[in-house]
Amino acid sequence: MTTTQLGPPDAGELSEATGAAKDSVVVAGWTVVSRVTGVVRVAAIGAVLGPTFFSNAFQFANTLPNLIFYTFLAGSLFSSLLVPALVGRIDAADRAGIRQLAGGFLGVSLLALGLIVPLAIAGGPVVLRLAAGGHPGATPNSQVVWLMILLLPQVFLYAVVGTASSVMNAHRRFALAAAAPAFENCGILLVLVATAVFYGTGVRPEGVPPGELFLLGLGSTGAVVCHAAAQWWGARRVGVLLVPRAGWRDREVLVLVRRALPSLGQAGLFGLQVLTMLVVVSRVPGGVVAFQVAMNFYALPLAVGATPVALALLPRLARLHRQGEYVAFRDTLLRGIALALFLTVPAALGYIALAHPLASTVAVGRMGTTQSVDMVAAAIAAMAPAVVAQTIFLICTYESYARQDTRTPMRAMLLQAAVCLGVAPVALMLHGAAVPLCLGLGYSLAVLISATMLAVKLGRRLGDGEQRLRPAVMRIGAAGLLMIVPVSLTASVVAHAVPGRPGSTLALVLGTAVGCAVFVGLQLFWRAPELAWVTGNFGRRRPLDAVCPR
Repeated sequence: MTTTQLGPPDAGELSEATGAAKDSVVVAGWTVVSRVTGVVRVAAIGAVLGPTFFSNAFQFANTLPNLIFYTFLAGSLFSSLLVPALVGRIDAADRAGIRQLAGGFLGVSLLALGLIVPLAIAGGPVVLRLAAGGHPGATPNSQVVWLMILLLPQVFLYAVVGTASSVMNAHRRFALAAAAPAFENCGILLVLVATAVFYGTGVRPEGVPPGELFLLGLGSTGAVVCHAAAQWWGARRVGVLLVPRAGWRDREVLVLVRRALPSLGQAGLFGLQVLTMLVVVSRVPGGVVAFQVAMNFYALPLAVGATPVALALLPRLARLHRQGEYVAFRDTLLRGIALALFLTVPAALGYIALAHPLASTVAVGRMGTTQSVDMVAAAIAAMAPAVVAQTIFLICTYESYARQDTRTPMRAMLLQAAVCLGVAPVALMLHGAAVPLCLGLGYSLAVLISATMLAVKLGRRLGDGEQRLRPAVMRIGAAGLLMIVPVSLTASVVAHAVPGRPGSTLALVLGTAVGCAVFVGLQLFWRAPELAWVTGNFGRRRPLDAVCPR
């Protein structure tokens, strides 16, 4: 993926680049808010419900709607095909066609979800019961069934979320789509506060009362209603009144759905991996909560680094491919990869160095035991390498989607699923913190192998152009490795000087500050263009112009 440097992009290219870079920063900024509230939300679940089988059941049931929708529908129909199709309608100024296409996809999604939800309600309790292995503290089957009934209708609301956010992204309106999940997270935090006030946080030998179960279930679903309403309003603001339509009668919708079948398989395989890991880790009391905390931290740098870049690039890459501007397509893609790695590599290495202080800081309340902290720390450190691999995988996947190629990412995901699911039986033979550690390492290995496959195929596909990726990768990797030693030393000294959770929190803050200073200082010394791309969006001149030329 390297060529000789030919020269800077022309003035026409710079205009489009400014917009793409600005969009990435907007998405990243608001996504930070959403993801941070998501981390606080999972930590609050652990603090209120504790390392118990009921917290496993609630977190599993509360995750299942996201898992069903965002893996089986959003990842394929909405991200890969709906956005590029809407871009074509927007370029043609076909407002009626935009409403028809978006409404048709929403109608097809609701129909598909109507078939999946009853199966999940019936199968979810069985899976959790088998995972608990007959443990006497396992949540009663009747309570799990009620949790499923109260929480799984959220998937229909997520259909509105996915459609509306795709409409906004196609119109290059990214802020509300990225910020709206914070409404849901804040709503669930209020529900957890109410639960702690009315029912307490101590261990109850008599079990969870029905009132608490219904408060958690109905309150969580109500929070998703707020999220969906915000996204629907955002689509309305760009001129699309989102109403479900009979998309199965629309020829274009059906063509796109058939084209999405490989991507549906890809998303389903990813969902199978996550579901399998959650089921396996549910053998350990509080294991689902601990693993979910780690998954939220895993998703945070991706949401700040890789996803904003991918979302900003997708409509541009789709347009460049349609116009036959293949050199600009290549250079836009490589600049995007460099920018995403610049943001995610230091975060991944920081997770490895600061895993224990981070776990000690977020595992509070009933999750503040030594065993729970060890579980969270093991999962965070084990999943850190997957952050870098997933960055490559995600952007290469979106590049394939922009070219309407859904088969190549599907094959890579098939390989990833085979590796990840092959490791799961090993975790079944382990206990305690070793279970999330094994699952996290297995997932990291699986993503690394699949990302390598996509990167190799991408390198063979791309032609010549101006941009070179290797110097950026070397700068970013070297700076990340050089920062680990001072970060680890800082965290160790502070943790020994100040005991307890205050020392862990201070070690986390100071270690992060030292890491950022070292990484940014080295990038300044090397005059890395990626640093100018990021910082330029906060000034008037916006030197991020070179990121995504047209």
